[in-house]
Amino acid sequence: MELMYPISVIICLILALLICFGNFNKKEKYTKGKKVANTNYIKETEYYKAKVKKYKILTNLIKTFSITCIVVTSILIARPVTIQTKNEDKYNRDILLGLDISTSQSEVNLELIRKFKEIIPSIEGDRIGIVLYNTAPVVYCPLTDDYEYINEYLDTLEEQLTIAIQNNNYAPPTYEKNGEEVPMIWYGGVSANSVERGSSLVGDGLARNNIFFSKFRNR
Repeated sequence: MELMYPISVIICLILALLICFGNFNKKEKYTKGKKVANTNYIKETEYYKAKVKKYKILTNLIKTFSITCIVVTSILIARPVTIQTKNEDKYNRDILLGLDISTSQSEVNLELIRKFKEIIPSIEGDRIGIVLYNTAPVVYCPLTDDYEYINEYLDTLEEQLTIAIQNNNYAPPTYEKNGEEVPMIWYGGVSANSVERGSSLVGDGLARNNIFFSKFRNR
């Protein structure tokens, strides 16, 4: 967007036109000196013609220079300004998603993952990681800004949570996918030593989540 004061330009242009064309309709008047008769002979001499030609050239140069100065001055007086608005916000946030993958939380986790996948396109530039915990916390996906990589992990989580919900919140050890047996995430490190550690420990999971977050940020 350009900001100018047009009234200044108009005034300067009018002034330039007056200087340039002000003498066209002006009649010559003898206010000083004496009239000289029989000057036609002088006007026909080469010397006189050369002087008149030089005078016209210099006069036109002076007029052109004056008009150029007036135009440039009018632009400067108008104070032209170009205004641009740029949004250069850059985010360096680190987002670590902690999920309690107890089967009792399957519906909540599934809804959370679906919502999270929707907002990923709007947080470009941020790093995202995933920590799962049940009886023990495990880094499921380290902090990264490779969103295609993150979405692959979220798709797997969504798929396995859907299976657990369809089985009345029961997660089988494995399930078949593309003709292969794929292990469920519930039977990885998150459920190690479950007999000794007990059931889902939210406090322990959140504490370990913060520890992982600090370690990853310092890398």
